[in-house]
Amino acid sequence: MSAKQLRLIAVLLGVLALLVLLRLGRSDGGGSIDVGAGFSLDLVGEPVRVDILQPVLGETIRLERDGERWVVDGHPADSAKIADLLPALAEARSTELVARNPDNHDALGVSDESGRRIELHMQTGEPVAFHLGNRDFGRGGYYVRDSAAVEVYRLDGPVGGFLSRDRDGWRDRLIAALDTAALREILIRRGDAEATLVRSEGRWQVGGLPADPSTVEDLLQMLATLSASTGFPSDAQADEADFSRPDGALDVFAVGEGDITARSLVLSLRFVEAEGEGGEWWARRADERETYGLSAASVRRLLPAGSRLLPADR
Repeated sequence: MSAKQLRLIAVLLGVLALLVLLRLGRSDGGGSIDVGAGFSLDLVGEPVRVDILQPVLGETIRLERDGERWVVDGHPADSAKIADLLPALAEARSTELVARNPDNHDALGVSDESGRRIELHMQTGEPVAFHLGNRDFGRGGYYVRDSAAVEVYRLDGPVGGFLSRDRDGWRDRLIAALDTAALREILIRRGDAEATLVRSEGRWQVGGLPADPSTVEDLLQMLATLSASTGFPSDAQADEADFSRPDGALDVFAVGEGDITARSLVLSLRFVEAEGEGGEWWARRADERETYGLSAASVRRLLPAGSRLLPADR
């Protein structure tokens, strides 16, 4: 018998042993299945804090209400994702018993040392805690266990996927969303090179000459909805980036009454090229400390070279 065949037999025996353990965990002495009270969170109101503890990594992701907004470990959270999570938690329930034998908890990812422990902190009272385990790839859903019980259930619905996100998956990636029809002037600097785009009578110009329409349109599309394209730097990387001496800058003005030129500054971005990050850049609003990751391709669109701003046939 070949080594490949022996490995296949070992895998099959392991799967069979797990199935037997699960069956033993589900059955009582009479052969019927008592699903118990089932799994539900029974929340009264909405949580004001959600802690996602990851024992294997030794880390905790904290989602917390801060006034009218939510933050994740102190960073702005994606409001749409929070809006999806809260009703999903309230609706989370299951009567599909998977196991009641604690010996199965490790295999299912719902022991104290595996998976994720979710703590929902309400306005008052003790937190509601449960364990979110492995995904059931065969039938869908995730294994869950009330932290005060031994029974394990399979939970359908989106909540398992929501709570499996990493920290960056909860953060708000939106940097800016501008009404490009109202823009009047764009100041661009990269390195020592500078250029100014000015809209006059509905047309964009640079240095008094017509600007290249495709390059300008590409820039405006970016500014209409600008989001982090590569995620976020670590806190240490963000602290090390020297935004006082940026490698690039973008100042965007709209029609307004900001000064005697009848324009208002609507966006001021600073860019720092990350060292040894495969062409990645860090970007930050000039008046904020929140730092975003942008690809080199995104930065080229936001800070086009002067030669690209003029038509090729001029």
